[in-house]
Amino acid sequence: MANALAKYIAEKDPVEGELLELLAFNEKMAELGRMAAGVVHELNTPLSVIVSATQMILREEGLPDFVREMVERVNQEAHRLSDMTKGVLSFTRRDVSDHQEADVNQVLREAMTLLRYEAHKRSIAVIEDLDYRLPFIAADANRAKQVIINLVMNALQAMGEGGKLFIRTSQNGEGGVTVQVTDTGPGIPAELLGHIFTPFFTTKEPGEGTGLGLFITRKLMESVGGAIAVESTVGEGTSFTLTFVAAE
Repeated sequence: MANALAKYIAEKDPVEGELLELLAFNEKMAELGRMAAGVVHELNTPLSVIVSATQMILREEGLPDFVREMVERVNQEAHRLSDMTKGVLSFTRRDVSDHQEADVNQVLREAMTLLRYEAHKRSIAVIEDLDYRLPFIAADANRAKQVIINLVMNALQAMGEGGKLFIRTSQNGEGGVTVQVTDTGPGIPAELLGHIFTPFFTTKEPGEGTGLGLFITRKLMESVGGAIAVESTVGEGTSFTLTFVAAE
């Protein structure tokens, strides 16, 4: 009904139609902020329980090494999720986070530790080309990790079964650090490429995507002073390029 009304007004008065669409968009974003705050509140309690429980387990003596390693990983990821929820609140409140330093290759390794099984399950080969002479990036490690996780998961889902995922780190000509995530998936049609960072835009089936993943990814990059770009060819694949500022 609202879309039909907006279309009708736009036909009668294009300027008023654009204002109505902008108002509807702002209302949707405000609602997203309220939803995010509610989700964060609900997540914090179980996350606190997980952190406390894993810390208690780690105090036990005689744990097998593989059990201790798994529990430590659960503890680390629970802490990361807790930091992410704080980041969501900061994002909805338009807070500016203090930039920190991170080793982008270490961030990549940690992200791929979580996602390598998903790639293996889909019979997707992961090829890494990491430059270990890179400076640290001026970014929070958890935000950088979330960006990479989002892009890698997008790539894996786009390829479905089989294919290759290329991950490359390098230093660009301006002294910054570049991360490229390239897949051999179906690619993105040119007419859709300009919309992929728009909130709520998705090409997935209803119920399979919110259309917020790439929007949040871009906002996370902007929050650390970085940038994200994309190139895609239908039938060949898609490549996302992340550009981080080098730490001083």
